[in-house]
Amino acid sequence: MTDAHVGLVGPDADGAAAVVGNAGGHAHVGTASDVLAADVDAVAALSESALYELVRAGLAAGTPVLAVNAGDGVPSAATADRDRALRRLVRGEYAERERPTLAVDARRETYRALADVMLVTAEAARISEFAIDATGESGTEHVDTVRADGVVVATPAGSRGYTRTDDGPVLSPAVDAVAVVPIAPFRVECPDWVVSLPATLSVERDETDVALLVDDADVALVEPGAPVDIAHGAPVTLAVTGEDA
Repeated sequence: MTDAHVGLVGPDADGAAAVVGNAGGHAHVGTASDVLAADVDAVAALSESALYELVRAGLAAGTPVLAVNAGDGVPSAATADRDRALRRLVRGEYAERERPTLAVDARRETYRALADVMLVTAEAARISEFAIDATGESGTEHVDTVRADGVVVATPAGSRGYTRTDDGPVLSPAVDAVAVVPIAPFRVECPDWVVSLPATLSVERDETDVALLVDDADVALVEPGAPVDIAHGAPVTLAVTGEDA
């Protein structure tokens, strides 16, 4: 990539901008919405939360994003390797790896998640009842109803994060499915599920407010009976600059 325009989102973006400039590129520093509006050639997400912010802001499937210190779910550069990775990004020395996202429709709004979508009680130590439905070749089927603190739907990237702490399944990026994991279920024996999309979550009975979280953002409260519809979203293209690039 010659004379590359690179958007930078996250901590120490000004320091990263100096690296991009010294490598012959043009840096654009700002919020996720700001840098995407600048029509950049590539983007660097300088933290896990910055990567999620970019996905929610509408990162296009064809725009390569270099992730830095973004956790175990996606290929990312370590903080200590940031400058080297940025120089390689400017020079176009990277491989592209696609990761799926989730399109989430709730309360007449549409959101996009890279790791997971969660319904969770807003008050500690309170439970609600959640229904899970999934659509397969034979149509839409009810998967289960569970009383729990919440329920998480995770992509292959997200299955290596929060759901793993609840002993949820780890999914390969090649699997066209999501993991559904209850949070602190009331039943002693409560399974996790691997289901195809589209799927629907809903609150069947509430004893407290139930919040909808998209990756690391609390975006809305969900009322009983209101569906949270989850389908495939546009994929994210990751710029991998390590030895496997």
